[in-house]
Amino acid sequence: MVYIGCDQHKQFCQLAVLNESGALVDEKKFYHSDRPALRAYFASLPAGSHMALEASGFESWLADFAQELGIRVTLSHPLKTRAIAEAKIKTDKVDARTLAKLLQTDFLPPAYLATPEIRRRRYFLRFRLCLNRYRSSVKNRVHSLLHHLGIQAPAVTDLFGARGRQFLDSLALEEGYREALHGYLALLDMTEDRINCLKKRLAAYVQESPDAQRLQTIPGIGVLLAQVILAEIGTLSRFDSAGRLCSYAGLVPSLHQSGQTRYQGSCPQQGNKFLRWAMVEAAHTAVRKDPLLKAFHDRIKRKKGSQKAVVASARKLLVIVYHILLKQEPFRYTAFPREARREGLSLELVYLIGTPGIES
Repeated sequence: MVYIGCDQHKQFCQLAVLNESGALVDEKKFYHSDRPALRAYFASLPAGSHMALEASGFESWLADFAQELGIRVTLSHPLKTRAIAEAKIKTDKVDARTLAKLLQTDFLPPAYLATPEIRRRRYFLRFRLCLNRYRSSVKNRVHSLLHHLGIQAPAVTDLFGARGRQFLDSLALEEGYREALHGYLALLDMTEDRINCLKKRLAAYVQESPDAQRLQTIPGIGVLLAQVILAEIGTLSRFDSAGRLCSYAGLVPSLHQSGQTRYQGSCPQQGNKFLRWAMVEAAHTAVRKDPLLKAFHDRIKRKKGSQKAVVASARKLLVIVYHILLKQEPFRYTAFPREARREGLSLELVYLIGTPGIES
């Protein structure tokens, strides 16, 4: 068996190969356009070879490519790898050797490598979220055009509904403005058609997924958010506690402590931004529908403001998501027990008291 360090770039990858004693035995550079050469080289390596590949956002295809040829692949966490192996001399060859050496000495900080099915589902759902953002952007451009021309929109619930569209289509604008407005509306119609098609596929996914159906029993989580949460979590077993899952989502405040001084800062930005977004979106609705979350949200809001209150509520929701997926139980509303209030139990424990089958 050999240990391979791979410093991957968009157009090429630099490989460093170490034997079991840690000695460098080979170095190669392959352009991704020359797949046959890369395949032949991987196939020539001993059976059971192990490759370290730094997570970069475009490593998936190379990981699958190597695994198909019998090479075990471990993703390296880029931030933690940099902390361990910071060097003044940094080249592609040095980075590849460093990855191989960390792998050979079992000091490589691993990152999660999702299965191909989970990655495909994530990409599909992120495309759906991209369409949502694009639709909002086009609508904002239409509003901006009306403001630019000083046109007052009618008092309708939705400017892009039936009555609103009649108003927009009836506007007599000069040539450049008219073409811009009609172009925005055409883009909006195409985007809406695509979103409606994807809604049908999402509904079919929910019917096939009992976990998605359970998540939809949580206030604020619908068809889209349930699918996003499941795809971004991936395998629940990789989180040994709800706190670990919250940390993965970037919903745990940073902590600085020295002696008797303790400072709690803002949430870090290194977490899974899609899972964090989904939980914050759900929290905005949940705090209006669930009395326990509303009471918690209002208490934090009075102390620290609305933004931190929503993020704190999102973390509480993610704790509930963890227990529901762990115990395979649907969400159940529960009144706030007087004894729990008197004893000062946390919100999670109150939910657990009212949800049979879930233990703290």
